[in-house]
Amino acid sequence: MKKTVLSTCLLLLTMTSTTVHSLGQSPQTPQRPRITGVSHACYYTDNMARTAAFFTDYLGYEIAGGGLSIPACTIIKFNDRQFIELFPDPEGTRNQAMHYCLETDDTEAWRRYLLALGYNVPKEPLAPGRTGNLNFFVPMPGGIACEFIQYLPEGMIAAAYGKFLPEGRISDRLGHVGFMVADMDKVNPFYTEVFGMLETWRGGSRPDIVQWVHMKLPDSEQTIEYMLYDSPPSPSYRGVMNHICLLVSDVDEAQRILSTRALPEGCRNDGIQTGIDNKRQINLYTHEGIRVELVEDHFVDGVAAPSSTGRPLRFVAND
Repeated sequence: MKKTVLSTCLLLLTMTSTTVHSLGQSPQTPQRPRITGVSHACYYTDNMARTAAFFTDYLGYEIAGGGLSIPACTIIKFNDRQFIELFPDPEGTRNQAMHYCLETDDTEAWRRYLLALGYNVPKEPLAPGRTGNLNFFVPMPGGIACEFIQYLPEGMIAAAYGKFLPEGRISDRLGHVGFMVADMDKVNPFYTEVFGMLETWRGGSRPDIVQWVHMKLPDSEQTIEYMLYDSPPSPSYRGVMNHICLLVSDVDEAQRILSTRALPEGCRNDGIQTGIDNKRQINLYTHEGIRVELVEDHFVDGVAAPSSTGRPLRFVAND
């Protein structure tokens, strides 16, 4: 009887060890912390005043001033936890996403977790940064930077709760951020095994190709979106790919509200369309082509579009 129990325990320990190693972790690796949402996206702009006016005068937001002011950065809040950062573009890197940021309730745990996996993150425990919050950046496959942030009670975000949120803003929810990905096969193991994200849908403008892949955060309904390509996008098209999605309950009402406001010079409103994912949306563009999707938070007739079985686009340099 004792031999049987001992054999069973050894088998269970072997199975557990095999499972841990199959995820690229060692038995000493800390448990993966939570990702509670998309905090913000950050973009360069070639004309801060014009880009800010698109968000304030047309979309109805307010520049977050006062305690949220950061030198050279303009912050526009969507709600008390989500916002966009705009930085000046001194080198002319037109329509380039600077980084996106994920919120967690334990940034220090993320630092230890990624450090244990061998990633180039801070070696020492974190201290509050210039915003009064805990944050750090993670080197990412594919080029775009990812930041982790934990809002502290004494930080700038908490101090601005309930402020800079005008009633006339077109949306109060950031649904996802989308960014250029040259090779899904190279980035996907990181997002699925390290971050714990789950693919929920893929689609494209043609049934035989995949251009867009939605990856759900492990502890939130929010997503990030891979924007795949097989040839280098033109400078003007980078803004189409590096985009944000704002959720609305009714695009007809959103369009009615926008029709009462003057569209800033050089900006675009492409009107209401039904996307490949079977959600209605309005594609809006700043003067330099950065895209803002206004997307309904539900499918047309409640029916989700099937995920594509096509070939994912992939860019291979020097082929």
